[in-house]
Amino acid sequence: MFTLKEEFPQYYNYQGRRTSKKLSNSNINLLNNHYYKYTLDKKIIDYHKVKDEKKKINFNKSNFSQINLEIGFGDGEYLLRSAYSKPKELFIGVDVYINGIVKVLKKILEHGIENIMLSNVNCLFFLDSLASKSIDNLVIINPDPWTKKKHHKRRLISFQNIQLFNHVTKYKHSIKITTDSASYVEAIQEIFNKKKEFLDELKFEILNKSDDLYGISRYQRKAIEKGQNIYLLTI
Repeated sequence: MFTLKEEFPQYYNYQGRRTSKKLSNSNINLLNNHYYKYTLDKKIIDYHKVKDEKKKINFNKSNFSQINLEIGFGDGEYLLRSAYSKPKELFIGVDVYINGIVKVLKKILEHGIENIMLSNVNCLFFLDSLASKSIDNLVIINPDPWTKKKHHKRRLISFQNIQLFNHVTKYKHSIKITTDSASYVEAIQEIFNKKKEFLDELKFEILNKSDDLYGISRYQRKAIEKGQNIYLLTI
């Protein structure tokens, strides 16, 4: 893993945290010895080195019934729960947070999970390496809202990125985004208001306790403890 990051650092750069604490030697060994078995990083980098459409990642020949992608899986709570409950589907998790990669990798090895793939590459490089309409469902749980105005350009949910999401997903309304930031919701709604042809593509609701995506991450739970709403946007 670290060899790729040292050789191609440009594909791993992202504004935000990469680790919450220094990795132990045992965790470094875990990544070096096992991460390569469960990652798409090399395929992503191979595509970007030559930009050959034939090298784009395509899951058409996969034996899985559906291909699901989660961007920013954090500690992997939703990713792991989904993989446990739907063993015939493939779940791909992309996150630059290395400690989260370690936690999920440990669970994969502990439980012999065979339907999870991981990537530590910047998600925009990851998405750009996918063949068109190759993903059945895309989930983004509580992306960083970058609340300061000078940081808004760092937000993951932008018009340009929504076009990229649409390019790689097969169906309308197969992209689900949750956030506890009302201002982020307003900013996303504003994107669609400016593009009239997309108005019917955005669905908005406030989640309740019975919803599958409610309280699934520690960031959501912190927001819930403060009495904040969890919003679901479906594109």
